[in-house]
Amino acid sequence: MRKRNSTITIRCTDDERRRIKEKAESHGLNVSDLVLRSALGKKIVVAKGLDETNRQIKAIGNNINQIARAVNSGQVRAVGLESVHEDLQMLCGMLGQLISEVKRCR
Repeated sequence: MRKRNSTITIRCTDDERRRIKEKAESHGLNVSDLVLRSALGKKIVVAKGLDETNRQIKAIGNNINQIARAVNSGQVRAVGLESVHEDLQMLCGMLGQLISEVKRCR
């Protein structure tokens, strides 16, 4: 990771400072990152919904671990994976939507 060791100071009104801070927060960035990305012409993309996607991934992982434990212990011989398959399809749809949104912002 590169080390940022130079400082640029700007003057702005209290209102401008408040608006810049609000914009940075709404994008999930700190003010420094927002200003740098804006000044350097980089796209600022906010991918909302990642918390829900992450929750779904963890839930699917838990389901798979429970199934594997049951199969390995001999408690289960046949495993119905329909619900896991449905969860994976839903997750793939959510990820597809997020990817489409990010691509539109480029």
